[in-house]
Amino acid sequence: MSDPEYGDIQLTQHLGIGITVDEAPRRAKMDVDLLAQPGLYLRVEHGDVVIADQVVYRITGYDPANCTLALELIKDWRPGQKDDPNAETQP
Repeated sequence: MSDPEYGDIQLTQHLGIGITVDEAPRRAKMDVDLLAQPGLYLRVEHGDVVIADQVVYRITGYDPANCTLALELIKDWRPGQKDDPNAETQP
């Protein structure tokens, strides 16, 4: 049974281009084993999980029962999102 407080991070792999983050919920859970999966473009920096250089999640907890990390979205650099560096600024 899924927890309604946590959403699913959804990624798409584009051949010849790389990984894009399609869905980045405010809160998510991630299996610890994913950190060791090659080709997912995940890295841990100072306790934060960076996914495909597009979103950053802070690790807020760990559930030993199912080996998952609880994550909170802190940066979203995808086009049109809150931290998009190419977004037009309003005067």
